[in-house]
Amino acid sequence: MSTHKPRGYSVNDFLSWDERKELVLQPKFQRRDVWAPKAKSHLIDTILRGLPIPIIFIRQNVDPRQRRTIREVVDGQQRLRSVISFIKDEYPVLKSQNPTFGDLTFSQLPSEIQANFLNYEFSVVILEGATDQDVLEIFARLNTYAQKLTYQELFNAKYFGQFKQTVYSLGLQHLEFWRVNGILRDRQIIRMAEAELVSELVVTMLTGIQHRRRMIKELYEKYDDEFRDGERVQKEFQSVIDTLAGCFNTKLKESIYSGRVIFHSLFCAFYHVKYGIPATPELDTGGMLRQLTSSGLIRIRESLFALETKYKRTPVLDEIRKFVEACQKATSDRAQRITRTKTIADYIIRAIE
Repeated sequence: MSTHKPRGYSVNDFLSWDERKELVLQPKFQRRDVWAPKAKSHLIDTILRGLPIPIIFIRQNVDPRQRRTIREVVDGQQRLRSVISFIKDEYPVLKSQNPTFGDLTFSQLPSEIQANFLNYEFSVVILEGATDQDVLEIFARLNTYAQKLTYQELFNAKYFGQFKQTVYSLGLQHLEFWRVNGILRDRQIIRMAEAELVSELVVTMLTGIQHRRRMIKELYEKYDDEFRDGERVQKEFQSVIDTLAGCFNTKLKESIYSGRVIFHSLFCAFYHVKYGIPATPELDTGGMLRQLTSSGLIRIRESLFALETKYKRTPVLDEIRKFVEACQKATSDRAQRITRTKTIADYIIRAIE
């Protein structure tokens, strides 16, 4: 057997092979699972945007009697099935994933877009003369180096709807904020830590403070088809991020508030003061929500840095003992998150009253 580096083959190449019966999409070692409509549409949206997709593996053999090259899809059958069936107008791309071409089938796309779609190139590894044993060994070796999917990566593979799109959009829009302020590092972002953080924050905005990861799966499922609060969530999320940037300027990174645990509570505290966190009676805004002015943000920054100074003192002051413990022990528990959020919110409110 000889293997080669990835080559580029267009969508039209695969379409032509399929029409000439030279493409085998269901060899015996392939999984037989079927993608849901949202997964198919997500792939089509990826191609329409000209973004890359994972490498496709093909076992290639020449039939000398028929003088034909037979290509068996070793890995990538669902991707290719989805593309071919889209070209045959068997389903449209979803509007929730692609507002420009949503609800359109392939034949309804503008001719220029159709041409671009057919010219889209897959990266393909050709396995020439490979036996079944060769194929199985290749994938055993590939899986040896595969990392176990994170909690968020599992969601990314399963859901494709409006809630996911909202969360991922917010995470990516604020990449610079996460990086510049030291909240997330690049190696964490590569494993979708920004999507997981935003998911947890949006859960708080919608359902109140929860134990880490609680309610995330439920909301991904509940709002997969429709997420009517999406526009409000995006607007309020952006407002809180802008407020944090205005309050701390360049000083957030060097503070205790840049750590992911305390940042989560910092965001929640500002959100609570501005909009009110639902279903969390342990928190109190004094019966009113606050409009935060520029001068108010300066006083808030001074107040929160005063809290930081107390946090760093040894021995720990009794007045913030619970806050310190909540920052250091069982940090994902709902009760600890509430303690942290309430303390920070109290220091914000004191500064502007």
